[in-house]
Amino acid sequence: MKPRVHQTVRASAPVYRAAHGQRGFSLVEMLAALVILGLALGALYQAASGATRNARVSAEYAIATTLAESELDAFVISRPDVGVTQRGRYGDYEWERWVELIPEREESGIAWMRIVVSWSGDSQPRTVSLSTIGRLSEGAGDAS
Repeated sequence: MKPRVHQTVRASAPVYRAAHGQRGFSLVEMLAALVILGLALGALYQAASGATRNARVSAEYAIATTLAESELDAFVISRPDVGVTQRGRYGDYEWERWVELIPEREESGIAWMRIVVSWSGDSQPRTVSLSTIGRLSEGAGDAS
């Protein structure tokens, strides 16, 4: 019989050696990269918050315009008298509507019907103003 020879196998961790002339990033390079990343993220955050603010203001104007159109339609249907100013409130929006005679068309009963919707914005008050022309009464301008 042959004597047994025990061989010891030694497992060693692989050694990674940088190729000639290659090094890792220095601390200064890492800090510079973090500063650039921070500035870029700050600018991105500013842009996103500005876009959100613009979307909110746009939605406020859309609500105010819809309210003004609705109230102006109701005003035209009611055929109001000249000199009457009506006011109202809808949530955060206040409106005021009135009639102004058109000087060249007084005898025909055609007049400007105007409405102004206002609300307090974040930094300043905001308004939407709409106008239309309408006949004040059924009989106006018929008797010639």
